[in-house]
Amino acid sequence: MQLKIYKKSTILLSIVVIVDIISIVLLILNRELWAPYKFQTIFAFVLFLFILSTLYSSYDLFTDQRIIRKAVANGDVALAKINSGTFVRFGRDAKLKNHVYWQLDVEIYDNDMKKIETKIIEKFSTHQTSIPKGYVYVTYVEGKPEDSLIIPNVIISSIPEYQPLVQDYEKALKPKYLNAYINDGLILQTYKDSIDSQKAE
Repeated sequence: MQLKIYKKSTILLSIVVIVDIISIVLLILNRELWAPYKFQTIFAFVLFLFILSTLYSSYDLFTDQRIIRKAVANGDVALAKINSGTFVRFGRDAKLKNHVYWQLDVEIYDNDMKKIETKIIEKFSTHQTSIPKGYVYVTYVEGKPEDSLIIPNVIISSIPEYQPLVQDYEKALKPKYLNAYINDGLILQTYKDSIDSQKAE
């Protein structure tokens, strides 16, 4: 899902740039038409550029968070076991912050404990230099396991309604959880590594 978001975001950025260039060219070619209203025209143009940029930034920066919030609200959550990860590419967001994309080999267990083997691409902080093995909670829509996104642990643990589901998973699978959290992007660590990192700070 993250790579799909990145590709759509790149297309949107290209559209914004093209629209900006066309708008500037049209203003230059028709300056005699708007010259009597230059302040209003310039203000409208700047506002137009601001709105376009804001829409692009909103999509680029917050689409994954909106998907996660909607999935959690709808109960579209499952447990996933991460077996390995392969580096895909670096990327940069609307705030010019660098991220790294990893392809994860996962086994997703739906609410009926049915196992689905798939690969998902997730966007991480550049601090993520390798992928540990372990369990995380992910968004999950039946028939689209490759579109899953990792849910930060704090979200699941803060919602009491999910505790029965968590207990069912823990009874059936005895998962060894990873610590999934946000710090300049998503980070996955074993809890031992997380504790060691906190001690080192």
